[in-house]
Amino acid sequence: MLWVILGYALGTSIGISIVPFIRVFKIVFVIGSLIFVLYKNGISTFFLINNLSLYLIIFFVSFLSFFADEPFKALYKSLTFVYPFLYLVFSVNYLLRYGVINFLIGVSFAVLLVYALVPLSFYLIGGNLDDNIVYGYTEGNFFVSNHYGWGSTLFILSSLTIVRFYPLKTLHKIVIYIFLPLALYLLIISANRAGILSVFIAFVLFFIMDRQSSFTTKFILFFGALMVFFIVGIQEDSAIDFIIQKNESQLESGIEGRLIGTNAMIRSFENNPTYWFTGVGMFNYTELKLNGGVLGVYHNSYWEILFGSGIIVFAIFLNYVVFRPVIVFWKISGAYSLLLIPLIIIPFFESNLTAGQFLFFPWFIYMILLNAKEFTFMENQKKEIK
Repeated sequence: MLWVILGYALGTSIGISIVPFIRVFKIVFVIGSLIFVLYKNGISTFFLINNLSLYLIIFFVSFLSFFADEPFKALYKSLTFVYPFLYLVFSVNYLLRYGVINFLIGVSFAVLLVYALVPLSFYLIGGNLDDNIVYGYTEGNFFVSNHYGWGSTLFILSSLTIVRFYPLKTLHKIVIYIFLPLALYLLIISANRAGILSVFIAFVLFFIMDRQSSFTTKFILFFGALMVFFIVGIQEDSAIDFIIQKNESQLESGIEGRLIGTNAMIRSFENNPTYWFTGVGMFNYTELKLNGGVLGVYHNSYWEILFGSGIIVFAIFLNYVVFRPVIVFWKISGAYSLLLIPLIIIPFFESNLTAGQFLFFPWFIYMILLNAKEFTFMENQKKEIK
């Protein structure tokens, strides 16, 4: 996760010329890490359920990349999914021996430490509280507005886990409490709609599902979030005004790149019904361009699988990264961590299927974790008690 964040910062600050070097470094680092993990712990996935699903996803992502119009380019992209994904599978399986709840909290701590760097960079280098919107341009030389939105979202929601369950010193908790409204402020002025939606849903679920925090704590959190929202909203030409205008414009005109791309691929599949079962090939965007797509890619991690590999593989993928995690979240893990919400929503609007992308590592670490056998055991125990 850290190398990805640093890679984005260097790519934005130094320029696109450094990106190939960063990409090669990250690939070598991940492959070396995979070899190390396998050498130390073998290839066991004993602590995970649905193991066949994992290997089917890996196989089809690799195999179907050969059917792209540019097979070598698509194969390279598939490998930037396969090797890191395998590394996470075996690493998560090994770490699960220390207890699924401990690992869940540990993941939240890692996410907090790494993604705190994004909003911190805004306030330490260039940004300030006078800004009322940073959408669409770089602020602070290291990240762009979407990065600030995603980074702030993950920091906010991981912090709710850490201050409740991680053995922090009082001073460290105070630092997090002080930085929380600043991160929320940055999230709103980034105008990142997926991030704002994620935090809103997560807060609602926190108030409903959390049994650890007092009413006073929840009230302070609610009132603080409302105050930050109000402070942004009263400013002239604020990010909130921008979001409202953008939503209205897109709803009235129907002009939105992702929606146009989705309709383009549906037309392609309707003209070639076998595509629903075979897909058009992983990381293949030829049909998107031929059928009127205005973006070069889908900008949707789920569509990468659906349109690239067809509905059967898509169903297997959804079961592993959406259906099973949502069930576990609602029954057990939601009381400890709310990171599921952004890690399901944001990939619907951005491509995070390869390991150089902003959310790849937290997304797949978290979803693999929620497929742990221990969660199944805990579910069965609850049923027996009832």
